[in-house]
Amino acid sequence: MAILLDSSAILAAADQSDLNHRAAIAWFKRANEPLMIGALNLAELDLLLQRELGLRATFSLLETIASGAIKVVAPTTVDLVRAAQLMRETTEYRPRLTDAVLVATAERLGVTRVAIFDRPPIAIFRPRHVRSLDLEP
Repeated sequence: MAILLDSSAILAAADQSDLNHRAAIAWFKRANEPLMIGALNLAELDLLLQRELGLRATFSLLETIASGAIKVVAPTTVDLVRAAQLMRETTEYRPRLTDAVLVATAERLGVTRVAIFDRPPIAIFRPRHVRSLDLEP
């Protein structure tokens, strides 16, 4: 089974000053399943990497993707409809589209594991395919 990557996991691995850097590096070394990132997360990550580390960090990410180490997954129309539903169910928490699409994509693909450090925004959602997503590391 595959693991979906949240932007926070990749940013933590890339940024040596991040409090979760060592944990992220150790987790990526242990991860032995295919890694995937949603296209919306990729766009969000570009913004974060360039703000925190500069353009070289984005180039490194693109090289990693080009090598096949991480697969980019585009959202489908069904994912976007489901994301809207998830967001409506949790409006009091001011949900983010990126997180809702990640959960919807996990449902569609049957993915149960998500690499993430910024857990509160995604923990508000209840996926259909499992009781809760396994948030790692």
